[in-house]
Amino acid sequence: MGNALRCFGGEDDHHGGGGHYPYYQPQYYSHDPTAAVPRPHQQALGRHGVSPATVGGGALRQAAGPNIGHLQWSNGVLANGVAASQYQNNTEDIDESSAEGLRDAKSYAKANPMLIQVPVLGTRRKFWRLSDNATRISRKLALILRSQHSVGKFLSAPLQVSNVWIGSTGTVKLRGVSFNGEGFSIERVRDDYKNLSKVLQALIRISGGNVAKLPPDYSGFLALLGDDNLRMKDEFLIVNNAALLPMKNRTEVFLMLHERIVKYLGRTNKAKKKSILSKLPYENDWLDTARANAQINQWVVNAQNEYKKTQSDLLRLNRNVRSHLHEYNDDDIEEILYCEWPELLAVMVKMLHLEGELEVTDIQNKFG
Repeated sequence: MGNALRCFGGEDDHHGGGGHYPYYQPQYYSHDPTAAVPRPHQQALGRHGVSPATVGGGALRQAAGPNIGHLQWSNGVLANGVAASQYQNNTEDIDESSAEGLRDAKSYAKANPMLIQVPVLGTRRKFWRLSDNATRISRKLALILRSQHSVGKFLSAPLQVSNVWIGSTGTVKLRGVSFNGEGFSIERVRDDYKNLSKVLQALIRISGGNVAKLPPDYSGFLALLGDDNLRMKDEFLIVNNAALLPMKNRTEVFLMLHERIVKYLGRTNKAKKKSILSKLPYENDWLDTARANAQINQWVVNAQNEYKKTQSDLLRLNRNVRSHLHEYNDDDIEEILYCEWPELLAVMVKMLHLEGELEVTDIQNKFG
């Protein structure tokens, strides 16, 4: 059995990178054993979007092929054995007195709604999305699990809401858990993420949210956590999932990924670019959606080159809007774009992952 972990914390500066193990250095106490029909997340929403499965785990299996060598990481750290721990002491990982003002996740969720409803500016509709605190907590918990998996350890018992503690500054820590290396396997990794999905859904319910109204990108994230065929390399997609990005960073990430897909792959690998574009959602109605939104329509009617119903032009419109955020004095445009096309960025991230192009981007540094 692994050493008991009194309190294990995850911080944003893990970055969720793909080439550095371990991702986090916890400290152990070895002496302490213990106009169609609206979708569920919108009201009177127009026609757009695809099912959560679009960004879920099933699509990963189709594009990536069979999972050869369950215990082999994409960077080769773990092949047929377990990498040696390179932990360094970090007192920030341990909490015994709640000096940081930690509170149990249940009471935190009751006081802080995780699923919030926002108006879609430019329309009369409303949209349900995760709060930035909710996505931050989701990612930190995923980072904790991934860091343990990177050294061949998994939770000895299923993660529970009572194990999660949250600080006033946004820190997330675990209590009353232990990690075990004996019998480590891909099945144990999958079990950890499935239990994380249950905890996250429970916290949303406790906070007063209805999981039936989750935005489709976050539903896709939960589907990925529950995927029966999850591979080790897919952990990079979990901790760097677009559904977990803070709203203020989505513009920067979109422009970075657009550069990778349209410009870089357009020059170096047109087949990959074509494959990614072919999987983008909203093919049939994105232009109608843009014209129906008074805010976005400003870019449509004033375009020098008329937009057509192609996936390339969907990206072009999104890029043009984000590249000129202040042209129309609209500081809320990023949230508008997310509410209208909530799965676009998530599918871009997923497809880059499947094509082996995501880890070479800087996405792991965009969650702070």
